[in-house]
Amino acid sequence: MSSSFQFSGYRKALLPAALSLAMFSLSAHAADTWVSTNTHASIQKSAVANVSTLVMTGHPAIDASQIMPLEASKQLHVVLSLNLRNAAQLQTFLRELNQPGSANYHKYLTPAQFKAQYAPTDAQVQAVVAHLQKYGFSNISVTPNNMLVSANGTPMSASGAFNTSLKTFSYNGKQHFANDTDVAVPQALGGIVGSVLGLQDINKPHVMSHRVTPDMAGTMATGSQVGHQPTDFPTIYDVGSTANASNTTVGIITWGDMTQTIKDLNTFTKNAGLATVNTLTVPGGSGTLASDGDDGEWALDSQDITAVSGGVKQLIFYAAINGDSNDSGLTDATITAAYNTAVTANVAKVINVSLGEDETAANNSGTQAADDKVFVQAVAQGQTFSIAAGDAGVYQWSSDPTEGAPGYVANSSGTVKITLSHYGVSEPATSPNVIAVGGTTLSTTGTTTWAGETVWNEGLAAVDPNNGDNNKRLWATGGGVSLFEAAPAWQTTALGSSVTKRQVPDLAFDAASSTGAIIVANGQTGQQYGGTSLASPIFVGIWARIESANSNSLGLPAQNIYTYFPKDATALHDVTSGNNGYNGYGYNAAAGFDNTTGWGSLDISKFSAYVTKYWGGSSSGSTPVASFTDTVSNLTASFTNTSTDTGGTISSYAWNFGDGSTSTAASPSHTYTAAGTYTVSLQVTDNTGATSTKTGSVTVTAAAAGNPVAGFTDTVSGLTATFTNTSTDTGGTINSYAWNFGDSSTSTAASPSHSYAAAGTYSVSLKVTDNTGASSTKTGSVTVTSSAPTQLLGNTGFETGAASPWTVSSGTLCSTSSSSSSYCGSGETSHAGTWFAWLDGYGASHTDTVSQQVVIPSGKTTATLQYYLHIDTTKTTAVDTLKVQVLNTSGTVLATVGSFTNLNKNTGYAVETANLAAYIGQTVVIKFTGAETSSSGNTDFTLDDVTLTVQ
Repeated sequence: MSSSFQFSGYRKALLPAALSLAMFSLSAHAADTWVSTNTHASIQKSAVANVSTLVMTGHPAIDASQIMPLEASKQLHVVLSLNLRNAAQLQTFLRELNQPGSANYHKYLTPAQFKAQYAPTDAQVQAVVAHLQKYGFSNISVTPNNMLVSANGTPMSASGAFNTSLKTFSYNGKQHFANDTDVAVPQALGGIVGSVLGLQDINKPHVMSHRVTPDMAGTMATGSQVGHQPTDFPTIYDVGSTANASNTTVGIITWGDMTQTIKDLNTFTKNAGLATVNTLTVPGGSGTLASDGDDGEWALDSQDITAVSGGVKQLIFYAAINGDSNDSGLTDATITAAYNTAVTANVAKVINVSLGEDETAANNSGTQAADDKVFVQAVAQGQTFSIAAGDAGVYQWSSDPTEGAPGYVANSSGTVKITLSHYGVSEPATSPNVIAVGGTTLSTTGTTTWAGETVWNEGLAAVDPNNGDNNKRLWATGGGVSLFEAAPAWQTTALGSSVTKRQVPDLAFDAASSTGAIIVANGQTGQQYGGTSLASPIFVGIWARIESANSNSLGLPAQNIYTYFPKDATALHDVTSGNNGYNGYGYNAAAGFDNTTGWGSLDISKFSAYVTKYWGGSSSGSTPVASFTDTVSNLTASFTNTSTDTGGTISSYAWNFGDGSTSTAASPSHTYTAAGTYTVSLQVTDNTGATSTKTGSVTVTAAAAGNPVAGFTDTVSGLTATFTNTSTDTGGTINSYAWNFGDSSTSTAASPSHSYAAAGTYSVSLKVTDNTGASSTKTGSVTVTSSAPTQLLGNTGFETGAASPWTVSSGTLCSTSSSSSSYCGSGETSHAGTWFAWLDGYGASHTDTVSQQVVIPSGKTTATLQYYLHIDTTKTTAVDTLKVQVLNTSGTVLATVGSFTNLNKNTGYAVETANLAAYIGQTVVIKFTGAETSSSGNTDFTLDDVTLTVQ
């Protein structure tokens, strides 16, 4: 039963000093078997009682008493970002990519070449996979470039695999989860695993568009501020005779279902008299792409890119998995996976990202480090990521306390609630491997003649007045100085030796809501949007035109921008008026580069000529021509590559056989599963990045078909099911078996056995295919059970009245009965029954221990330590500790699985758990050590009902 607690002061006489000095020393036997990753604790304990803080800029406070262990049933999707190899060599290669005369000038790598030279090895990946499997993770998958490993698991899986614990709590009116200790991996994986994403949902990228009417306007340029059709922007920014982007494929990073977005895009192009766009949606991983009811962001991106580019070869939506209409499955892990999907495909040469988050939070979670690795590969392959710089000015870090929107400055009465001199920037715009695009307020004569631009700053506006949130946030262009990213050499060279951190943005275009884009959104025409989510797509459309005119051979333009713009600014609109803060704070515009609009905006026609003049661009370049022939035998087609290239060398082949199958071989063969006519395409890419595609058709016919009928039976023993194939075939011979056991495991054996990780009923399918290509599938179910849980410790509640089999220090075993010789005073009581262990409470330097040796039997899959702990203290600083440790029989500490201080005091017993699955098959000692210092006051640690359950 639970009891109320009152602190009663000092309880007994101090043990002799000699005995205290003879106590077991934890520090002498500590074993450092875990190493840190880039993913740190998202929750930290505060020195203030019952208060914890979130690790982001500003360190917002949360009620520690409301922080609870994350429910065991919570399903987690984690993504491990692995470290690159040969990093110094890679940086040298990237510098040489844009250095005319260098051996590597414009010699972009294919994904296969990048993987071979710089990505983690297959052996490293397998070591990571084995670690995840050991702790019960399922659906483990590895991206084609070996850089990301994703898996599904539970809080217990994550706790064991990453030596951390997960908590749930309320923040900004919503329930969240996060890790409250740094994430680590075993020392053997320390050089392999960089970050572990998906262990928190507090911080994740948000969109950079808005339709807000501001309370206060910023500085205005001359001319007029009016809304614009997306087709106005090419004329405003002087497209002249610059060709469209018909030779360039463009990507957009999104999340969720794209059905409405593509419908809106088709409505827009029809109304604007533009050609229908060739679109494709590519999921950024496995899971559900759900509609969340608002496609305004993606409508803005796709329609402005289409209009500014004049039309692209293909527009690909790389959609992050969001899980459901509430985006509950959307985390930093799924966004990073979407970036990586675009890079490993290497089809889109220019990729828009209208997303961002507080840089400090992204750095703390390991997201920034993970994203940087993906963007590095993009640069090596000649791809350009364009990132919106943010819509919260210099207050990207400040979060609205009601809805969590960035840029919070004042309450509903206009009273400033933040430190206005505290600045922050948005990630991933801070990456040195992308173009960061800020925002301007555009003025025009009429609707299509450029008349001037100022820094976009619309002042404060209510966050969400339609839903009652009248707190004030700033709408202004992001820009400033990264706290974590080093300035790339090309930026320091251009801006001066005092520049040591990445400066953003690089360029800027229209972003004001008053001068924004009038688009089709959520099925409605005439919707006006602004934000740097408009500015970035404008640049993407411009850069797609320039790339298309240069056979997609230019790659990331950052190095050339900073090399040539300081010398010749004729292609620029320099923005010299305005700032991106509030009430006199923030960065101010100036001549040349500044932290509000970078170098300014571009004159497209002049910029195209500029690229030709300074960057070695041209309107011709190499010219690959894709071509192939085919021969057919029954269901098998053999393709012969006959492609040519003038001025270049074909370096990669991308075949699509029209049935969902692909190949990267030069002259592949492919066997279809059914007769029919299929559309086959071949895209070739040469060493300059130029591409060409040929599409044709092939007709295959089946030989005399067999008639397979799949069938099987099963027998079950515990968690193991044995399947017996009973399939038959009339007219053919079965030659392949494809089993799916319903837990993501598969087999190609005829009659396999499979051991499940957990009891339950699973859907099992068998697909058989015969020598004629005919197939048949049977689906059934199998139910497996596991043995009952077993509790291993003795005398769990100390209710025998004796210590055995526990070993306890003198005076630790206590009874609540005043008539007992073990009565320790009225200050503390048991969790249940009448006996408990009372550690410390002497008000002097002292150490108490409670320990028990236990054999954790082999063959088990889980081992969970549970104990009830109550802490009383009169001290106000963290000076007294209780450690929960696992030791081997020689006394060496294998791990610390629980750590508390006197500031973790509570008003009743709290249940604590630890995952000991790593010690299955071992004999270990479970040890509780309470250490009290001699500082004024005293601290009691009381312990009861300790169990170790295996299954």
